[in-house]
Amino acid sequence: MKWDMEKKFDFKGRNMKIVVIAVLMIVVAQALIGTMSLSIVFNVTALQIIFAGILISVFMSFPLEILTNTVKLVKESFTNDINYDETIHKIYELTVKIKKKGVLSIQAEIDQEENTFLRDAMILLNDYKRSDAIEDILDNDIESRQMNLYKCHNVLNMIAHIAPAFGLIGTLVGMIGLLANISIPDQIMNNMAAALVSTLYGSLIANIIAVPLMARLKEHIEQRVLQYRIIKEGILLIAQEDTARNVFDKMNVMLKEENRLIYPRRAQEERKHESYEFKV
Repeated sequence: MKWDMEKKFDFKGRNMKIVVIAVLMIVVAQALIGTMSLSIVFNVTALQIIFAGILISVFMSFPLEILTNTVKLVKESFTNDINYDETIHKIYELTVKIKKKGVLSIQAEIDQEENTFLRDAMILLNDYKRSDAIEDILDNDIESRQMNLYKCHNVLNMIAHIAPAFGLIGTLVGMIGLLANISIPDQIMNNMAAALVSTLYGSLIANIIAVPLMARLKEHIEQRVLQYRIIKEGILLIAQEDTARNVFDKMNVMLKEENRLIYPRRAQEERKHESYEFKV
């Protein structure tokens, strides 16, 4: 029930944020259109230079797989929140089950787990007896996943850097066209518009799209890595035969103070399971 209420609250907050962003975007668009006519703002030549240049640079710099993953990760950062509560409670329940029935009893949970990092950690727990061996593998796994996630961040970082540069190129092209057709008044106006609007496009793409998405993606990556570290901490404590209460508390303190959870079981219930040894 508590999780449902929190999800509803987050959903309302996300919707409110989307509404605010949409309103502010409309304000910016209105300011642009109010200052210039639509024919000047939507200059085809400037659009071709900016978007074709950015796409050429990006496709030459990154494999298609990374570009596809970038789009997916950006979408995920808007639609999927990292649920630490569910992760901590899930590992806590695994701890209790292992205390009762042994580590081999979690095979069904392994098969059903959708979080690939947690599933891999549970497999290691099932296969290895030494916690230090599990820790080395999980550390390498976290580092590898973090590097792959930051490749998506690098795509946006590159766009933020090259968009103003292509805006400047568009300005130079417009100025060259202007000077080449200085005797033709209509061509002067068209080339001047392309020259100025190209710089505008480059700045808008960099500062309104790429840079904010970079910050959002970085925050999402950090949240994911924290989730991986929480899972790692819980799995290692289980492998070390720690109590369910300690497993819960040591994962819980990794969250911000205002986001920490309430222990789900009463102490007298927990004592019934703490005397069990870790079974294999």
